[in-house]
Amino acid sequence: MNVIVVQSLVMAVLAVMFAAVWLRSREPGTWLLAIGFAVAAGWYLFSDLAPNTGEGIDTLPERLSAITVGVAILLRTGGVVLYLGWPTGALRHVVVACSVPAVACLAWMAIGGGLTHRAFHVAGLLPYLGAAVLAFDRARSEPGNAHALLGLALLTLPLLPFVLGVAGVPADQLKYYTGVAVIVFGLLVLTVSLLRRHRALEAEVARRHAAELQLRDANQRLETRVGERTAHLHELIGGLESFARGVSHDLRGPLGGMSQLAQTAADAMARGDATLATRALPLIASQCDASVKMVNAMLELARVGETQAQRVPVNLGEVVASSFDEVRLAHPEARNASLRCGAMPAWLQADPVLLRTALVNLIGNAVKFSSGADEPRVEVDAAVEGGDVVVHVRDNGCGFPAELAPRLFEPFFRAPGTQQLGHGLGLSIARRAVEAMGGRIWATAQPGQGAQIGLRLTGALLQPAPEPALEPAP
Repeated sequence: MNVIVVQSLVMAVLAVMFAAVWLRSREPGTWLLAIGFAVAAGWYLFSDLAPNTGEGIDTLPERLSAITVGVAILLRTGGVVLYLGWPTGALRHVVVACSVPAVACLAWMAIGGGLTHRAFHVAGLLPYLGAAVLAFDRARSEPGNAHALLGLALLTLPLLPFVLGVAGVPADQLKYYTGVAVIVFGLLVLTVSLLRRHRALEAEVARRHAAELQLRDANQRLETRVGERTAHLHELIGGLESFARGVSHDLRGPLGGMSQLAQTAADAMARGDATLATRALPLIASQCDASVKMVNAMLELARVGETQAQRVPVNLGEVVASSFDEVRLAHPEARNASLRCGAMPAWLQADPVLLRTALVNLIGNAVKFSSGADEPRVEVDAAVEGGDVVVHVRDNGCGFPAELAPRLFEPFFRAPGTQQLGHGLGLSIARRAVEAMGGRIWATAQPGQGAQIGLRLTGALLQPAPEPALEPAP
């Protein structure tokens, strides 16, 4: 087996490998390289059928041989250009200008024209120069992909025949040396292609790993939110069940009493006895008043839950003072209690209506449960923690067991052993008002020493300077 046959087989193998790369990963330009090396393999295998012995390319076999070589060169350089990426701007003009002479020569020979070997070599090898310029440009813009080596190989191919000619190598032996250069060029292109593919795969693996981490983090956040929403849903369901039980229990008594008293009074009136009706009517009015208060409280609870909170400057001291005044008007027992306001920040950002609603219900609740003390006392103060404002409402009433603290804000909940005061919705209304402003509320147990309710308004501080303590209204 001679050298030409070996070179032809190697080029055929390169053609198969480029075709495999194209079929496997659709690497740009590899299909042209596969065809180009297949054409070159065929030419090397049958090159002895049209030996170039004269000064020009004149006979039909010589022209067919030269056209085959030119087509193989254009296919290989075109594949390299597509692989590197079609250039733009001035670089595109350079690549096209280097390819035009080769196309013109092929067209000229296809119509029967003759050329000298030197003119064909110059025109046929110019496309390598254009591809080399593009490879060096890509080496600058995409470092690390061995494009500079590819550019050197592309420069070697057009210069090698002239260097060998100067060295005295006979023209009929040039194909042996150029065949080796073409094979090295093909191996280099294949290596660069695989290297770039490897880098692309590494980048894809890194991207997918980052996406997997982001997806895992998103799943964890989603699971956390689902857990929070599920807990909130359970809380709502529990609140609705408690609400339904409370409504049925607290309304059944007054309505049943009113029904029985009305029936008894009606029977007495039928007998001509107006005394029983006179005593029953005030009791019926009292029961009606209690029912109306409960319905109003339920309406207020629903209204607070649907209110969209605003954030406007609010003078906390003024809101506390006006809340004291409202509690004194609504609760007769508050007139005997000491209502005190401690030092607090002058201004904060909050919803004035929701803040007043929360404070009125908290202060009213404290007044009710401290009414049994020898000297009933309710204190309101505030502290600044970072950008948050924390308000405390304290009383010296009977207090409550510590284990009941989480349940105090449930609708209609009443601590066992305490007097059944009010309708059991005041703390629920306060909680909804605070949460509507983006804050939170909690209760601190002090059995036998009173109770403390705290509420935190997140990021509500407007002015850090505290305002002097307000004296309770006379």
